[in-house]
Amino acid sequence: MALFGGVRTFDPSGTVGAGDPVRPLLSAIDRALAASILTGDATAIALSLWVTLHGVVTLQLAGALDPATAEATFRSAVPAALRGWNPGSGAPHNR
Repeated sequence: MALFGGVRTFDPSGTVGAGDPVRPLLSAIDRALAASILTGDATAIALSLWVTLHGVVTLQLAGALDPATAEATFRSAVPAALRGWNPGSGAPHNR
């Protein structure tokens, strides 16, 4: 059963419209790739961040995380997810 009335389709390889919430994320990832801050496929990086944050948001909206825990989780989850895409992190998929 999906929360909030069902699952919307999402095709990360499709055309990104001006109103698409993924556009700013992909733009930031593209800049980080160009600056060699991140390495890997932009779509894969975007999806890893998207699903990480989706999980935290879902838990927060369901009341499973109090505000302080949710804030701490956001502050640790994003850097942790990005470390895996950092060329200096030694992550296996970056070798």
